[in-house]
Amino acid sequence: MRKPLSPLQAFAADAGSATDRGADLGGQIMSWLSVAQSADLLSASGAVPSEQSLAQSTALLAEFADQRPSMVHDVLPAPAVLIPQVAERFRVAAEAMEIAGCYELAFTTVAAVCRLTAHADAVTATLATLHLGRIARQMHDFATAEDCYDRVVVRSTRERDAPLAARGHIGRALLRDIRGNLPAAEASYRKAMELAVPGGGAYVMACQGLITLAINRKQLGDALLFGWQLHDASADHSEMRYVALFELSVVALHAGFPEPAMNGFSHALERVRVPRLQLLILGGAIRAAARLNRLDEVATIQSAIERTIRDANQPHEAAQVLIYTAGALHEINDVVGARVALDAGRALAERYGYHEFVFRADNMVDSWSVSLASDTASATVTVVRPSRKRALRVGIERLAALR
Repeated sequence: MRKPLSPLQAFAADAGSATDRGADLGGQIMSWLSVAQSADLLSASGAVPSEQSLAQSTALLAEFADQRPSMVHDVLPAPAVLIPQVAERFRVAAEAMEIAGCYELAFTTVAAVCRLTAHADAVTATLATLHLGRIARQMHDFATAEDCYDRVVVRSTRERDAPLAARGHIGRALLRDIRGNLPAAEASYRKAMELAVPGGGAYVMACQGLITLAINRKQLGDALLFGWQLHDASADHSEMRYVALFELSVVALHAGFPEPAMNGFSHALERVRVPRLQLLILGGAIRAAARLNRLDEVATIQSAIERTIRDANQPHEAAQVLIYTAGALHEINDVVGARVALDAGRALAERYGYHEFVFRADNMVDSWSVSLASDTASATVTVVRPSRKRALRVGIERLAALR
């Protein structure tokens, strides 16, 4: 298990990282240092914290009082007991750190929450471990992430808590997906869906994962049907609804409908605020713009991608989107720009061990040597089962009708 840094060490590491990538965190990072210090102090003694200490932390976390973390139990209500309440507020603050790419501060904060929740109920403690695994995964410490997810699955299975076990299987699926083991990822997504509450957070994430796998296999009719089910089941104006819309737009792009795809990407981009998700949407938008031969739009989106890569601090998504950018630039005959983007994406993939992306980049180079068409263009040729053709047409029409 990875040892967390002290709050000051975490602050220094994240501040340095932000400077290196040109991200402006403003005064937020100072308030996050205070949060990390509070969590660390509250959990330091190993004993149950006093009511006075909990009251001080509650006052510090007042701005998060009306919010809940993204990972909660899909059946149980918000906690009514003080330690679980404080734990949730610390985790909401940690999510703000994650969004800004301040993973050391987030890890230090949630590690302290894990110590604090040793005195709480099993659900609160297990959710803290799950959250720590997500942060570790984003830091590319896959061993720590896997350890956390395994603990979640083992404990929730022992407690016979299926919705919580589903969250652990989602974590396992994401790790296997990153490592390129797609059959194992699919098995974990399906296990999560089997255990999850229909329409709950884990169920939605399992749906999203299976949509992505269907797209990779060119099963576009199935992916489109599944995507609209996910979209319609998500709450109005929720982030997951726009993630579903992004996935649907990817399907449209692969099916050879760049105009509706661009419509969907633009619609999602206007509403999503998390830099990591914005980056993925921009990766779709630049391919659609290239397919439509909108050169000015390609240039604008490329600048947004470069800016968002700095803000997101997510090498996995950055490597993927740089490879997409390379394909888009090659499609509009910007051979030099395409090679620069591809080399940057491949270098990131090699550095962090994203073997699937290295393989994809090498295949792209090979395709360039024999044809002017990039490998992204080849995705427009696909076979759709007759039973899915009408569903595909209707699904594309829904994208085109978005306003």
